[in-house]
Amino acid sequence: MKRNLNDIKDAKQLMNLSLYAGKLLVKNGAEIYRAEDTVQRICKSVSNVEAVDAYVLTSGIFVSLEYDNEIITIFKKVHNSTINLEKIDKINDFSRRFVNEDISYNQGMQILKDIDENSNLDNWKAHIAAGWLASFFSLLFGGDLKDFLCAFIITLFMSFILSKASKFKFNFFIYNFLGAFVSSIFALVLTNLNFATNYNMVIIGSIMILVPGVSATNAARDIINGDFLSGVMGLAKTVFLGLAIALGVGAALQIFK
Repeated sequence: MKRNLNDIKDAKQLMNLSLYAGKLLVKNGAEIYRAEDTVQRICKSVSNVEAVDAYVLTSGIFVSLEYDNEIITIFKKVHNSTINLEKIDKINDFSRRFVNEDISYNQGMQILKDIDENSNLDNWKAHIAAGWLASFFSLLFGGDLKDFLCAFIITLFMSFILSKASKFKFNFFIYNFLGAFVSSIFALVLTNLNFATNYNMVIIGSIMILVPGVSATNAARDIINGDFLSGVMGLAKTVFLGLAIALGVGAALQIFK
């Protein structure tokens, strides 16, 4: 049985809840259509709302609904995003539970805050996973065992450094430039000390955790789905991410040239 809104305050609370869910989806790398569907699903969970419209961009969300012959519109800005498929899955699950279960506004906001602030993956596990991923890419592109080990160590260290640097709120360009620069410097140093055989293979592996593969895929999918503005914005960000990585590697190579 659907819930009912009692007044304008309830309507705004419902919209704030849907905005928060949509913001978390976009912030964690979800597709635009998924965020719009979640926002609309939550707002349509009440019986006395006449119309609901959601327009989602990678930098902001607009939500409008008609209640008691009055149209209410709210906007929420979305800041720097990352990729966290676990949180996307949990938010999807929450939106469906909210429709089918008796969850209050305060309970819903608390559930979303817990999803936003908590992660089942410890920091040290994330760093090790990043190093493990990078080291196998080094092998894939032709590196040997020495390159494999160096890529693992460098990426583990770089992941740790970037996690600490995140508190300074760098923009995505500086963040990726710093990661590519640090990993390339260490790859060149270890190669000169004969710990690695080919610095190219080590660099290729260690920068793989910075490559915006999911962002590029989501941008292409948004364009195919007809969300042209969001898709073009995503592609533009992907280009600048790639440029930041290239400049970081290039700067390190120029120093050692």
